[in-house]
Amino acid sequence: MKTIKKNLKRFEKHGKKLFWSLACLLLLATSFYVYLMNTAALNGVRWEGAEKEIMSIEATVSELESEYLSLKQSVTLSTAYAMGFEDVKAIKFISAKKVGTVAAVNEI
Repeated sequence: MKTIKKNLKRFEKHGKKLFWSLACLLLLATSFYVYLMNTAALNGVRWEGAEKEIMSIEATVSELESEYLSLKQSVTLSTAYAMGFEDVKAIKFISAKKVGTVAAVNEI
């Protein structure tokens, strides 16, 4: 019984401090929760804007691809000759050294 009375007296003595500590902790947790919810909502709005921008860019790319394909199909060998294309007389290839031979030269 004495220990219960001591605990009650100790609680009465430190009760206000405990109450205000818990109240501040609750306020801090609530503020953090509101901040996180606000951040999540703003990220959702930004994501929606990014999706709209991606869709418009995809439409532009699609238009450019179709234009490229139509231009590619319009070029024929006769059109190329009409524009000044000439057949290559002598074919020349570039010979590259092997990687091993280049590394052997650089060794000390």
